[in-house]
Amino acid sequence: MSSSAPYEGKLCCAICGDAILPPTPEPSEATRWQTEAVLLSDPDREFEHLQEHYRGGKRGDAPRLDFQTAQDIQKVHARVLERDRLRIISSDESAQDEGQGDVLANHSYGRDESGEWAPTPYYIAIHGACLEVAEAAMRRSPHGIAVRDMRTLWKVLRMRFEVDDAFYMSTAAGVVVQPQRIPLSHGYYMPFRPLRTATELSQNGESGLVTGSESKTERWEAAYPLLIPDATAVILENLKTLPPPTKPTPQTTAFQRRFMGLPLELRDHVCSFMASRHGMPGLCNGLLPQWVWREMLLTGECLPFLPRLDEVAVEDFCSRWGHGHGNQEPNWELLVRLLSQEGWSIWDAERSSLKVPNGLRNRRRIWQLVEEMYVGDILSMTRVTQVGTGSVLVPRYWDHGGELLYPVTRVKTGSRN
Repeated sequence: MSSSAPYEGKLCCAICGDAILPPTPEPSEATRWQTEAVLLSDPDREFEHLQEHYRGGKRGDAPRLDFQTAQDIQKVHARVLERDRLRIISSDESAQDEGQGDVLANHSYGRDESGEWAPTPYYIAIHGACLEVAEAAMRRSPHGIAVRDMRTLWKVLRMRFEVDDAFYMSTAAGVVVQPQRIPLSHGYYMPFRPLRTATELSQNGESGLVTGSESKTERWEAAYPLLIPDATAVILENLKTLPPPTKPTPQTTAFQRRFMGLPLELRDHVCSFMASRHGMPGLCNGLLPQWVWREMLLTGECLPFLPRLDEVAVEDFCSRWGHGHGNQEPNWELLVRLLSQEGWSIWDAERSSLKVPNGLRNRRRIWQLVEEMYVGDILSMTRVTQVGTGSVLVPRYWDHGGELLYPVTRVKTGSRN
C-alpha cells in the first residue's frame, strides 16, 4: 500500500490518487500529462438538493424527493496554481486572466445571502487522461460494474468526499484539511516507497514524489496511460513456445469440431463469456486453436483494458517467429490467460511475472480502480485519526448503483482509534 505522506499539501486526482502537478515552463514529456487537469461538476446540484431536502439525512422520512436531472456532468479543463486552487482554461486552451476563473477543488460554495446558488459549483479535480481511461472502462468492461456513466462516477466521488468531510468535521479541529486525498483501503494499488530526505525531495522539481534511486519515469504509477507506443512489442516478448502436443481426448475433438462449425458471430459470442472479473485460470487446456487466442489478444475481447495493438507488428512478429523456433508454435493461450489475471502484480512491478510497459501497468491500475467503484464504497472502511473515538454518521442518498434511496438513512461508518 502506498504512503499518503508524499502527497500532503498536493492536489491529487480523485480517480487514480496521484498528484495533479502545476505546470512548469519546460515540463518533461513524462510528467506533462499530470499537469492536465479536468474539473467535474454537476450543474443540477443533485447532491445539494438532496442534502437540503433531507437535512443531511436528519429528516430521512421527509416527503420523498424524486429529483430529476436535466443536464450532464460538466467537464472543464484547468491548471493547478497551488494546493487546491486551479484556473479554468477556456475552450481555446488559454488560461483565463489572473483572478478570473480561479476556483477551489472539493469546496462547497453553497448559496449566497439572497438564497441563490453561488455561480461556482462543487468541483472535483482529476487527470484528463484518467478520465479517458475511466470512460473507456465504463463503455467496454464486460463485467457487472456499478459505474457505467458520468453521473454515477460523479456520485461515487462526491460521496467519498462527503465521508471524508464527515471525519474531518468530527475531530477537535472541526475543519477539513485541504487539499484532500481520499484514503482508500488498497492505497490506490500503488507500491509503498520510503520517503527521501527533505533535501533530496526538494531537488526533484515539481512533484517531489520520487524516492530512492528512482527517476520520475520509473514511477510506473505516474506513467502516461493513454499513448503506449511500445505496448505491442513488449507484450509479445512474453510469448513462450507451445508444449509438444498430446493426443486429444474424444471430448476435446468433439468440442473443437462443434466450436469450429459455429458461425463466426457465435464463436465470438462464446469467447466473450471467458472474460472474468478476476481473470482466467493460468492453466491452459488446449481446447481452442492458438489462432483464436491470438484474435482475442488483438481484439481485446477478454482484455478490454489493453490499448489497440499494432496488427502489422503482430504479423511481422509471427513471420519472424518461425526463423528462431522452427515448427514450435507460440503459446497465445498462455499469454492471454496471464494478461487477464487480476493478480499479475500490476502494482508490484519489481516482482511482476510479465514484461509490461509502465504506461500499460498504470492503465490497468486505473481501469481496476474504476471497475471496483460503487456509490458509497468507502462507508465500510475503517478510518484512523489522531483525535477522537467512535464513528461518524453519513447520509445515504443513493444505492450502490446510484439510484435514489427512500427513506434516507444515516449510516454509521468507520472507527477512529
